[in-house]
Amino acid sequence: MDLPRLDLANAGRTLPENAELMAAGAAAGWRGAWVSETNGNEAVAMATAVASAMPSGRVGSAIVPVQTRDPLLLAMASASIDQVSPEGFVLGLGVSTPIIVEDWHASPWGDSPLGLTREAVTLCKAFLAGERVTSETGRWQYRRAQLSTPPKRPVPVYIAALNDSMLQLAGEVADGVILNFVSVADVAHARAQVEIGAERAGRSLDDFELMVYFRATVTNDYAEVRKRYQSELFTYVMAPVYQDMFAREGYREDCLAAGDLWKQKRRDEALDAVPEKLIRDRTLIGGAGEIAERLAAYGEVGMDSAMVFSVAVPDRDFAVDTRRTIDAMAPPVLAKI
Repeated sequence: MDLPRLDLANAGRTLPENAELMAAGAAAGWRGAWVSETNGNEAVAMATAVASAMPSGRVGSAIVPVQTRDPLLLAMASASIDQVSPEGFVLGLGVSTPIIVEDWHASPWGDSPLGLTREAVTLCKAFLAGERVTSETGRWQYRRAQLSTPPKRPVPVYIAALNDSMLQLAGEVADGVILNFVSVADVAHARAQVEIGAERAGRSLDDFELMVYFRATVTNDYAEVRKRYQSELFTYVMAPVYQDMFAREGYREDCLAAGDLWKQKRRDEALDAVPEKLIRDRTLIGGAGEIAERLAAYGEVGMDSAMVFSVAVPDRDFAVDTRRTIDAMAPPVLAKI
């Protein structure tokens, strides 16, 4: 079976555990490891720990917010991690949310997420290319700033995107796009929007990578992970920007109904109101063979690679059960199914 590229996402709860699980994944045939951050483990430290432990593979961020570090600092971090990553570093950026940026990191979120992302990507790419930068407008105003030690290898810059405008921007200025909680139909839609942006910029997508972030559990019993996935997806069901995406496949009323129940403090009913099909169409839950078929279906409509977060079955040993799904979904294993 032809499968897209498979990379791992945050596997552990601590830096040592994450490095150990990611390194084990690389040894089992996973081709890369990606880290993220909100208010727990810090992405640069985690990426460095993981990169130093991995025997092979690339390392990437998916994502770090553009508002919490300036582009020169992002370029410095990228070049530093690239020095210890076996197959290079990928800088994945996104605008995050006002709660994370403003309330938790005491930084302005910005009036125009689209404009801010364009500015951040443009400046990061300039610094990573070794350019001396002077910028007199925008959020970051530099005077003859330069990265003193540019990376020896190219560091691609990816954008986390959801709505059409951000997807088109990725096609215009980024080296890849990262999607989250998407169905097969959503991937086809995203690919078309990226192509619109690329055409507008007059650029080729030959080296462009469309990635999808998946939560995954290898199990033949959906019931044992149902509540875990309901809880995971509920945060997104409550977000208007995700509601717009889910609405393309008829789920807006379900999202609104779940939100109303939550406001009434009927918490269990609110979680149960998240449709099973909405969850299963946007995650990888099932036997290894079923998961392999679903990954192939995503690949057929334009997904180049999958970034997989292994979700342990509740009430089981976290590290052991995480490793179970990592081993069961290792590319050499799935390829033989």
